[in-house]
Amino acid sequence: MKILFIAWYFPPSNTIAAVRLGKLAKFLTRFGHDVRVLTADGVPYAATLPVEIPQERVYGTHWTDINAYPSRAKRAIRRLLGRSGTGARAGSAAVNPRERPRGTAYHGSFLSKTYELLFNFPDKRVGWLPAARQRALHLFEEWRPDAIFATAPPFTALLIGYLLAKRARIPLIVEFRDRWSDDPYYPPPWWRRRLEHWTEARIVRHAAGLTTVSEPWAETYRARYGKPVAVIYNGYDPADQAGDCIAQGGWPERDVLRIIHTGGIYRGRRDPSPLFDAISRYPDLKRRVRVVFYGLATDYVPAIARDFEVEDSIEVHPRVEHTEALRQQRLSDVLLLMQMDSPLEQGNVPGKFLEYLGARRPILVLGWDQGVPATIVKQRSAGAATTDPEAIARQLRAWLEVKEREGCLPDLSAEVCAGFTHEEQAARLAAFLRNVVDGKPA
Repeated sequence: MKILFIAWYFPPSNTIAAVRLGKLAKFLTRFGHDVRVLTADGVPYAATLPVEIPQERVYGTHWTDINAYPSRAKRAIRRLLGRSGTGARAGSAAVNPRERPRGTAYHGSFLSKTYELLFNFPDKRVGWLPAARQRALHLFEEWRPDAIFATAPPFTALLIGYLLAKRARIPLIVEFRDRWSDDPYYPPPWWRRRLEHWTEARIVRHAAGLTTVSEPWAETYRARYGKPVAVIYNGYDPADQAGDCIAQGGWPERDVLRIIHTGGIYRGRRDPSPLFDAISRYPDLKRRVRVVFYGLATDYVPAIARDFEVEDSIEVHPRVEHTEALRQQRLSDVLLLMQMDSPLEQGNVPGKFLEYLGARRPILVLGWDQGVPATIVKQRSAGAATTDPEAIARQLRAWLEVKEREGCLPDLSAEVCAGFTHEEQAARLAAFLRNVVDGKPA
């Protein structure tokens, strides 16, 4: 089967979305499918992931950062005004741009927000669309796919897939790794939300099928659109866990419990406060628990730690390569997953969660305790899921007691990650694509 991926995130870009899509392409290719990938060149991420399909099958294209235009215009205006002295009329007082009232041309926040709402549609990557569409049409002259697999976010990828599928009359399968028109994280104004609903519906009506990352989301899309929907989880690759770190599970210091979080954090929505609160209540926990964050670029977490007076109990590190993130997961006692404490979070399954399961270290889930990750952790005895500081404190003490008694926290059973490899997810995707293209029941 010939499959065209339309994916902004793809190796070598070091993002969790690129890991997912690179692994799906890798195993689909191993299964004998002819996978080609339409992606973007020069994206703003470290290029450290391996490309695990033949490089000649990856087509990187130019893209335009449409949000650079306002800044360029401002600089041009400043240069123009600078050539006429103060920029003010003769005899008038010069005005400090910092003191100009909100809404004027020199105040960026309101205008920038308005510009983004109007022109970042479907999102800020819309400047990728022209070059990506042109490159795909050129490719179709010599290679015609049996299916187009457009994966979002960014949702510009879905629009590209829609335009190509209509033009070339090729079956389109769209993937929602995150929600679009009903995203609870950053709700737009009502008029923008309505436009997103209309555009999403138009694209999906043309699609032959959908994929997403959890069963609750799949149920929503089935009910909303009446289309075949498959759940393709994020996964883990056992081959990536090979090496010296696989033999050593857990932190070697017997009297220290090391908890690690890898990846980004959404301010106000993925919150370590319950854990920090638990640690702050007991001097022995403040002394013996260390919470380590990899991938943070802001002072958000240290500020919360200071509020709870546990700044000496945390470490914050920048983003690291994927292999190093996996190594740190294995070298930790407990893995931390944070989610919004709301029913809206029920079907959200972050990519790192399945890698956490693959590391086979205990997991502490903060957030909605009926969400998919919390449910899996409880069903598979893979850790704890709670936002109650006292319950968290009791669990930390239980883990510390095991370390004291046995010298380390033992690895979890292999059953905790059964069914979640990238290879198994790629097999599910291959079967779904074949059934959809052939018109068989999904």
